[in-house]
Amino acid sequence: MARNRKKGRGKLPVLGVAVVVVAAAIIGGMTLFAGGSSTRKPLVVPTSPVPTSSISASLAAFRGKVVILDFWATWCGPCRMEIPGFVSLQNKYRDRGLEIVGASLDQVTGQRNPEVVAPFMKQLGINYTVFIVSDYQAVEGYGSLGSIPTTFIIDRQGNIVGPARVGYHPESYFENEIKPLL
Repeated sequence: MARNRKKGRGKLPVLGVAVVVVAAAIIGGMTLFAGGSSTRKPLVVPTSPVPTSSISASLAAFRGKVVILDFWATWCGPCRMEIPGFVSLQNKYRDRGLEIVGASLDQVTGQRNPEVVAPFMKQLGINYTVFIVSDYQAVEGYGSLGSIPTTFIIDRQGNIVGPARVGYHPESYFENEIKPLL
């Protein structure tokens, strides 16, 4: 994964050793077909955590796709405002090679409570992969993440495109950013 962020700003506290994945459908096809027919089955996003070593290593499963990687937390108002747009974009562009990936910082920030992520995903209808960051070192290569939401756009070759997008941005902003990459 290419790294375009400068280091040096304050870091979030380090608490654990691993990153946990909340969606198991990252390897293979996210599109499931019934018996060879063209009728698409709905994607079910599991809420059981699965261990992984780092965000960058986990994103390797998405090589060949355009990825919107969003660092967020359930307690963050602007983060909550962006999520419906990400749900919509995932619905619109999944078939064209878009994958939204959320990286929840709930365990390393705020009330340090990762158990709130799964019910939050269900409540907001999150239809994309979510990692739970339990060790700040797991986000190495993405800068200090001094503010959230912080969002990166990653091209099909795994390169970060442009600067980090910090703060709330509407769905239309991200749609304009990803369309040339799809």
